[in-house]
Amino acid sequence: MARHGSNISVLGHATRVTGRVSGRGGLSIEGLLRGDVVVTGPLFIGKGASVEGNVRAESLDIEGTLQGDAITEGAILVRASATVRGELKGGEISIEAGARVAVKLDTAREVEKGAPLAR
Repeated sequence: MARHGSNISVLGHATRVTGRVSGRGGLSIEGLLRGDVVVTGPLFIGKGASVEGNVRAESLDIEGTLQGDAITEGAILVRASATVRGELKGGEISIEAGARVAVKLDTAREVEKGAPLAR
């Protein structure tokens, strides 16, 4: 994910926000956010960053801390340095070894009736 592209807003390391954040495009969080996030592009929670609230984005890449639920159309990637508590719902969910998670997972993929299950 391009973390600081032309369509990516950044909440820097020294930034502390309380309240709902929403917008078009992506968002890179490097500081502390207490509140919900709704963006139309990718969301990145950097190492050392913390989000306490629910998030909705095109995709989600977590290196820091998320305490809340996440819904994406695309992929959710939980990096080894991440701590996550909540429900993750996305098209694809990956959790790297070493990540600290207490989550409910939902990939929003339905199994066709009568389809064989993988062994």
